[in-house]
Amino acid sequence: MRTLFIADLHLSEQHPKISEAFFSFLQNDAKDVDALYILGDLFEVWIGDDEHTPLMDEVAKRLTAYAKVNQAKIYYLHGNRDFMIGKNYAQQASMQLLREHCEIDLYGENVLVMHGDTLCLADKNYQKMRSVIHNPLLQFIFNLMPLSVRKKIGWKIRSASQSKKVYKDKNIMAVTQSEVLRLMEKHQTATLIHGHTHQVAEHQFELSGKPARRFDVGDWSANFSFIEAQKNNIELIIRPIDYYSA
Repeated sequence: MRTLFIADLHLSEQHPKISEAFFSFLQNDAKDVDALYILGDLFEVWIGDDEHTPLMDEVAKRLTAYAKVNQAKIYYLHGNRDFMIGKNYAQQASMQLLREHCEIDLYGENVLVMHGDTLCLADKNYQKMRSVIHNPLLQFIFNLMPLSVRKKIGWKIRSASQSKKVYKDKNIMAVTQSEVLRLMEKHQTATLIHGHTHQVAEHQFELSGKPARRFDVGDWSANFSFIEAQKNNIELIIRPIDYYSA
């Protein structure tokens, strides 16, 4: 059997082609798997489980149908765009929520999975903002606000983040290798799978004198990518976003 990993789809009503590619992916490449891991940023923005847009409801419907037909488990790890996804939507979409840095047993190998934003220590402004918006008290207060107010705040943060991203050096948005090594040593793993950076690649290096590897899943835009894991083999696959309609 197989296990698949995806990240950074950033689904929104403004990009229907990506949504259609995702739905086609579930019907084609994602069939006959043990599990599907979504490593954050499934949606472009998330301001609360009490919001119900046609896209949000359609995604939940498709994922639930997918899990039922394929008898596959769906695991979700929060991203920096949709870290407010809660238990209600997870249940609606048949997803099991995972902790921030999660060790999994991947066909006998201990593998570390995460969104990846905590690896980018050079992006100091983002790390400062992250420490604020992940404060449980502030999240509690945010959820008490009217939905209309949360929508304005959410999209304002998203717009500000997008505009700053244009001017960020690629190296600032890349992972910090020392942090990669620290976490992999902490979790006693030779394999790390993550998203967030949108810099899709497989990296080979040494960890304590032994071979190690890091997979950056990549985002969905002009292309889409996913990782397919089987026993004794992990492969990074990249395809054009219109692959299923071509």
